[in-house]
Amino acid sequence: MSALVNAVEFVDRELTRLIQSTSFTENLLATTTSKLISEVFLLSFIILIGYESLYWSGIYLGLWEYHAKDIFTEIPIHCAHVYVRINVAPKDKIDRIREYYRLKQNRYNLLSWTTSNQIGSQVFEFEQFVKYHFEFSPEDFEMNAEPEYGSTISHLRDKILTIVSQSDLYRDYKNKKLEVMVFDSQNNEVGHDKDTHYLSKTYIETGNVIDCIILVDSI
Repeated sequence: MSALVNAVEFVDRELTRLIQSTSFTENLLATTTSKLISEVFLLSFIILIGYESLYWSGIYLGLWEYHAKDIFTEIPIHCAHVYVRINVAPKDKIDRIREYYRLKQNRYNLLSWTTSNQIGSQVFEFEQFVKYHFEFSPEDFEMNAEPEYGSTISHLRDKILTIVSQSDLYRDYKNKKLEVMVFDSQNNEVGHDKDTHYLSKTYIETGNVIDCIILVDSI
């Protein structure tokens, strides 16, 4: 019992010291009633902050789940439109292409800029990327298992190949075997193992500018 009394006295003493620490709050200790109300309020606030910090930290670290996850479900935001920069390159230079985009990730390194520009001039068929604006309407994703998440990487690849087949700009490559390399908004390659993934789940969101490279077996 004495331990409980000592604990209460300690809490009372620390709360009193905290309230007295500023001239704005020390008047709250003028009467016993105001002191009690102030200490209860302050203690409740400290407990609430501690609980919320612990609770959300646990969710972030994966120690437990949000208690109302079945009630407040995630509202997906699908990719409504995206800007795609397209270029063409020989498939046998795929390692150089990957090096080019690895260097592009170091955007604040001037040496990386110089090296990536040199690689680009050696690898890509077009001096400048050709930029397209792709919009995704319901018919582009209504056949998906979860249409609320929008289009998939596979659908984007098909959309790009359709553009290539219909444009005279790529007439020299139409009779060749083509493959599409997709890079997300952070210049990371999106491999074929993610073809069924939704754009919004692979760092390709509405309004992003991304690069896609048409790989040609032989040029």
